[in-house]
Formats: sequence, C-alpha cells, structure tokens
Amino acid sequence: MPFRAVAGWLFLVWVLMSPSLVQAQVEGLSYTVAFHGLDANPSLLAELQSLSTAIKRQEQPHLNGVALKALAKGDGEAFVQALKAKGWFDARVEPEISGEAEQTVITFIISCGERYRLGPATVQLANESSLFVVPSMAALGLQEGLFAQSALIFAAGEKLVTLARQQGFPQARLLDRPMELDRHGHRLLAVLAVDTGPLVRLGQVTFLGSEGIEGDFLARHLSWRPGAIYHPKRFDRIYRSLMGTGLFSAVKVELGSPPEKGDLWPVTVRLTQRRHRSIAVGGGYSTDKGPNLKASWEHRNVLGVGQRLSSKTELGTDAQLISLSHETPDFLMAEQKLTFSLLLDRSLADAFDSQSIQLGATLLRPVFAPGGEGSLGVEWRIADVHDNSTDIRSSFASSAIPLTLKLDRSDDLLDPGQGWRSRSEIKPVLALSKSGQSHIVVSQRGSTYQKLMADPRLVLALRVEADTVQGASHDSLAADQRLYAGGSATLRGVGSQLAGPLDGQNKPTGGRSLLALGSEIRLLLRQTWELVAFVDGAMSYDKPIPDLSQGMLFGTGIGGRYLTPIGPLRLDVGVPLRRRTGIDDPFQIYISIGQAF
Repeated sequence: MPFRAVAGWLFLVWVLMSPSLVQAQVEGLSYTVAFHGLDANPSLLAELQSLSTAIKRQEQPHLNGVALKALAKGDGEAFVQALKAKGWFDARVEPEISGEAEQTVITFIISCGERYRLGPATVQLANESSLFVVPSMAALGLQEGLFAQSALIFAAGEKLVTLARQQGFPQARLLDRPMELDRHGHRLLAVLAVDTGPLVRLGQVTFLGSEGIEGDFLARHLSWRPGAIYHPKRFDRIYRSLMGTGLFSAVKVELGSPPEKGDLWPVTVRLTQRRHRSIAVGGGYSTDKGPNLKASWEHRNVLGVGQRLSSKTELGTDAQLISLSHETPDFLMAEQKLTFSLLLDRSLADAFDSQSIQLGATLLRPVFAPGGEGSLGVEWRIADVHDNSTDIRSSFASSAIPLTLKLDRSDDLLDPGQGWRSRSEIKPVLALSKSGQSHIVVSQRGSTYQKLMADPRLVLALRVEADTVQGASHDSLAADQRLYAGGSATLRGVGSQLAGPLDGQNKPTGGRSLLALGSEIRLLLRQTWELVAFVDGAMSYDKPIPDLSQGMLFGTGIGGRYLTPIGPLRLDVGVPLRRRTGIDDPFQIYISIGQAF
C-alpha cells in the first residue's frame, strides 16, 4: 500500500478517535430558534415556523457547529421561497447563530419588503386560429390587484385547461407560465401559454366487450348525436348511465385517433361485464330478534336488453318474507326505470302478528346527479293484523302513492368515510277498508360522515331520523303500520319496538311519530379491522308530533367490523343507559352485514 494511502488512513482514525470530536457528536448543541421582523404578521410567522427544519430537530439536535450553520442556511433559503410564493419577491432572510453550548440561538432576521400584486394577466394561444374562447382573467381567478401568490397562478393554469376541454378541446395542455416582475410598480405580470389542440366533434361509437347485449340498448345510453362537440360531461354521463344498469363492473370511454377523413372523431367504449346471474346468501343475529337467514337471486340481462328479474327471501324467528321484482331500464327515456314488485310478508313481533300481500309499481330516475335518485310509485296492500296489546284481529286494505328523494354524496357505498346521505319520503295512504283511516306518512332520514384523522383512519358518523303519521288516530292505524323504535335500526341496547309507548303488560303499542339519533366513532386498526364506539337515542310517541317532554331513551356500546369486499361484517354489543326494570335486558348483541348507517 502506498505511503500516502497509509498516512491518510491513520489521519482518519486519529480524527474519529479524537475525544473532543466524539463528545461533540454525542452531546450535540442545544439551541433555541427566534424570528425577527414578523411581529405584525403572526399567521405568516406560524407558517414559517411550521416549515422550519431547525425547529423540528430542536428536541433531538445532535449537531455540531458546522451542521447547525448548514441547517440555518437551508431554513433561510426555504423561507425566501415561501415568501416569494406569497408575493414578497423582495424578501430577504438572514440566519445568525449566537451564544455557546446551551445558550446557542438561531435567529432568522426577515425583511419582507412590499408585497407584490397581480398586474394585467394574459393568455397566449399556441394556435392563433383556434376557435377557443379565452375566458376573462376574473373567471380564472387572476383579477388585477390581488396579491401575487403562486398558488393563484398555478390554479389559473389548471382552470384554463379545464375550460378549454369543456369547450371541445380534449387535448388542451398548458405550455408555460412565464412571469415578469415590475419591481418599480411592485406588480407581477403573468402569461398563461396554452396549446388547445384541435376542436373535436364526436362521431361513430364502438362498444367493446358487449357480447350478449343488444346494440340498441347500449346506444340509448349515449348522450350525443354524431357531430356534437366534445365535453367531458358527455363521457361522464355515459359512464354513470352504463354503470347504473348493473351489467358492468367497469366502463371506460376513450376518444379515438384523429380522423383521416372528415372532422368526426371516433369514440370507443370498453365494457367489462359482470355475470348476468348471481346468488347471494347472508344472515344475522340479535338477542332481541334471534337469528335470520337471507337469500337472493338476480338476472340482470333478461332478453338481452338489461331487464332485471330478482327475488329475495328472508327467514327469521320473527319475520318471513318473499319478494319478486322486475325492472325495465330506459323506460320511455334514458336512465329512467320502471319496476313492478310483489311482496309476501309474515311478521311475529312483540306488538303484533301480521300477514300481508303488497303489489307495487315504481318509476325511478336519477336527479341532482351524481348520487341523486327520485321515484314515484303506487302500492296496493292487503293485511291481516292481530294487535297483541288489545287482542283484536282486523283486516286492512289500502292504496298508497309514495314519493321519494334520495341523495348520496358519500365517498363509499359500503363503508363511507366522508360526505353525507339523505332520504325523504311523503306517502299519502288511502284506506280501502272500514277498519282503516286515510293518512299521510312523512319520513326524513339523514347521515353524515367526517374523517377526523387519515392515518390511522378515524371517522365520525352521525345520523338522524324523524317520522310522522298525519290524519289518522292511533287506533285506526294497523298495528304493523305504526312507528316503533328500539333495536338495531334505531336504538342499540334497547329491545326491538320497546323504545316507545307500552301497555300495562309492557307490550309495545307503537306511535304516530318517531325521533332517532345515532353517533359512531370508527377507528381503522388494521387494513381489514375496525373498532367502533356508539351512542344511540330514540323514542316513538303516541302523538303525530314528538313530545320531547317525554324524553328519549339512550343506549351505548362498542363493536367491531371486519371489512370485506361485500361490506363490513358487523358485531355490536349495546347496553341501555337507563335500564327499565322488567323491560330492558342488561345488554343486546347484534351480528349482521353492513355498517349500522
């Protein structure tokens, strides 16, 4: 080994073994951080403090003097860039280090200067012959006189491209954002250079992956005629319309290659079909209702035109039902559905025993898209009901016209973590038998979801329900059509139907109004496990308007969720907060599929 190499290695070993250097590396320098020059702008001071690496490493410094200087210099450069992004283009930041050992202080002396404002901004088109209509600078958020923040200019560029695509230029792209500083007038002159590309008119549509589905059915879901100018909403409308048929697991709408002849661009719709037939089996258990089993069968493409035929069966200790339904898509117009249904129901509840047959027809169409759905229906119902409280059996016949509006602005159908949902219904009911009385049922349900923490995911979920029956006396209502609270759907911890009016034997008699509240905190422990704590409150009231002087009953508890592709498997244990002797059990257990709300 050459002498110089040997000498170099010996010197390195001596440096590393030097007691003074070892002590500096192990002990490091304790320091504090100070800012001068931002006393009049506390919000800006807080923002710079949040960016400071020196502050973040203050609790575990382990830095020698050289490293501390580098750290201060890096913070100073980051502060200058942050100030320029806010419009202080003449800003200066000078870091100073003073003191020794534990008295070391890093001081950032900040001079912002005058804050720049936006001057006249312009849009520069790469193709001057483009038919693109340039929006006003106000529409882009670049009004003259605003503080010259870089975030505004970046947002304006993105909005310019979006507006270009909405005018029929799907290949629009931003080329550059050149900016010029007028230091004398303290203004920023911004230019947005954009290449719009060609104006696109839509032509022939080709469906790929549509085997077994008639072309006329697919064509009814197109939102344009040949020659229509491109707009992103046209493609989005096709996607939502075809996904709404339930026939496809994926829909992708793509613009084809530039046309060789003419000016109409081809469009390709790539479809991934679901299986047209499906069978589902499920079940659940609760201590107040016992076990129940559910099964369903569905054919989603009867006759090759997307008609849906389905049947459902539920077998439980307190309820048995069979339902059949047939859905015709695109009835009279695209995305409008007509559904016929038949329901056979037998219920053995604490409040009543009933057997009923219901026939219905519903016209449904999307409204307030996306996530909105409105329906108008007509129902005929015949029921034989035994009121367990009065020991009276009666037969009822009625016709109803339910009008329903559903809105879903949540981020996930099965396990929402953000957004809200609402369901409103008004249902006039006409009595067709002497034992009934005509009335109107009004129902409102809503829930909201707020993500409190992203990692681990922590979600606050809230719900409210308010129902009322107007125009009928309590005794003229069939016992199975009165309003009941208690159980998994409204109040966990209190038995089914027991949160409301009771007779002398503590049997529920039902009410004409209902109020229910619910809250959950959902903590995602692992990728597939969720811990839930909940508080529910509910009560049904004899009068059509809730009598809040009677108060409400409350229950609380904890639960777990195992997240699966078909929805969460749910286990909840609830206890009543005010247990009533001889009425409430010490606790209730609920096992089912899906979130409580």
